[in-house]
Amino acid sequence: MSYLYLDIETIETQDADLRARIAADIKPPASMSKAETIAKWEAEAKPDAIASAIAKTALDGATGHLVCIGYAVDGADCDALIAERVSDETEILSGFFKKLEWRPYTIVGHNIAWDMRFLTQRAIVLGVRLPGWWPRDIKPWSPQIFCTMTAWAGARDTISMDRLCRTLGIVGKGDVTGADVSGLWHAGHFEAIGRYCASDVEKTRAIHRKMMVAFGEMEKPAEPAPSLDDDAAFLTEGA
Repeated sequence: MSYLYLDIETIETQDADLRARIAADIKPPASMSKAETIAKWEAEAKPDAIASAIAKTALDGATGHLVCIGYAVDGADCDALIAERVSDETEILSGFFKKLEWRPYTIVGHNIAWDMRFLTQRAIVLGVRLPGWWPRDIKPWSPQIFCTMTAWAGARDTISMDRLCRTLGIVGKGDVTGADVSGLWHAGHFEAIGRYCASDVEKTRAIHRKMMVAFGEMEKPAEPAPSLDDDAAFLTEGA
């Protein structure tokens, strides 16, 4: 069985009608009753409340859009499929699934059940065919899934990828986070999104390999042999 290391990036809904409905549903707190207090809230706080509510749609496969799929198979280089327009979403999703048709994989990721459910939901919305082996009942502990977060923290707890990387001596995440993806996408910085997503795939693979060594399912990489320069330095220090 091959390992498929996976990470995705998403953005908020671009549907103008849905955004308008979300904005219309944002109401002042029930505790506010004075007209002047409500007017002040609508002027100062409502725009941020609307923006926050729209941003949350990026986490929902019914409303958000897939803009990047980062993946690697076993030890191969990472690849990133990027949707530069919302209309490209179907193409990158169908293209990705076609690459997976010919054999099943164990899918590895951090909080990977969320990524897989989002992909499944978008496939249903967009009419994209899933591979025959793709799990229908997606859970972090399913046999075809290896969730690095669940493997470390258990089913009822969580740990960020950044913290887990630092715990395991792996370089953590940089200045870019998932919250920055929407801004990068709207600014046309598609390569930056691809690099960020591919970097998370590499981190996932490094975490998984550390765990596989501990579980006895993978050999620990051999330590590099000391060079002649290293030996000379050691002898000099001991002189």
